Amino acid sequence: MSEKEPGEGSTRVAACPCGALQVTVSGAPVLIHACSCLACQRRSGSAFTYSAFFPDEQVLAVAGDSRAWRRTGHSGGRHESHFCPVCGVAVYARLDAVPGMIAVAAGCFAEPDFMRPSRFYWTETRHRWLEPIVGVEDALRQ
Repeated sequence: MSEKEPGEGSTRVAACPCGALQVTVSGAPVLIHACSCLACQRRSGSAFTYSAFFPDEQVLAVAGDSRAWRRTGHSGGRHESHFCPVCGVAVYARLDAVPGMIAVAAGCFAEPDFMRPSRFYWTETRHRWLEPIVGVEDALRQ
């Protein structure tokens, strides 16, 4: 399976399952990462999160109501998740660690060929069955 990287000027829409909250972005993300810190595991209800980061200039629209949940990360910075008040799925986030960017949940693009992460954070707290991903930097506690 090949991974698709959108061309310049192309658009993608990320949406929650019910479609009430959507984020439309243009071009390719500047960073894609996964994180298996315990906070991300709890937030996602899964073994890790998988996020695509886009500069604010590439965000064409955020449509629909959202509710926000804020927490302080291990580094002391704020992490603000925005989720759909109808179905409860977290679609995007804002992090103090990456100002001027939006982190979109990669699964909300519903693209099986979406690009792989380049970094995997907090792998020391990953589920033990989750093997390291070949070719993805193990970023540990960064």
